[in-house]
Amino acid sequence: MRPMVADSGAPPGAVDVILPCLDEAAALPWVLSRLPAGYRAIVADNGSTDGSAHLARELGATVVEAAARRRCAVRIRDLGPMRVARRADLLGLGVTDRCFGYPLELVARAAAAGWNIVETDVRYLPRSGKSKVTGTATGTVRAVRDMSAILRRLP
Repeated sequence: MRPMVADSGAPPGAVDVILPCLDEAAALPWVLSRLPAGYRAIVADNGSTDGSAHLARELGATVVEAAARRRCAVRIRDLGPMRVARRADLLGLGVTDRCFGYPLELVARAAAAGWNIVETDVRYLPRSGKSKVTGTATGTVRAVRDMSAILRRLP
């Protein structure tokens, strides 16, 4: 779990810590018990099947369902950028974001167009090199900024 800290207009001194979560029931008690006073946990559950959302609520966190499930009514586990579609159909969606909002915009537009969206697990080798997003403050801020802009534009 890699937390992201955000300012939600909370009272002075209060900080919201957003924790993306997928099947993290084993980690949540440890992570949540170590938040300093004045920090509030917001667990963004991405479809956990291990009771993470329920446990997080019991431990005092606010739990929200992930951007794609609520706004687009699409039940997916991951917003990774790898997609397979016919080129003409993909171009027909009119996706405009070319940065971190691209995966969310693509899924949102495909769902609105009535596409059948199916996830398939893919085996892959461990990453070589360093991620430009995961675990970096700049990458997290850019992803949140770009995806928030997409969500504001959705009907």
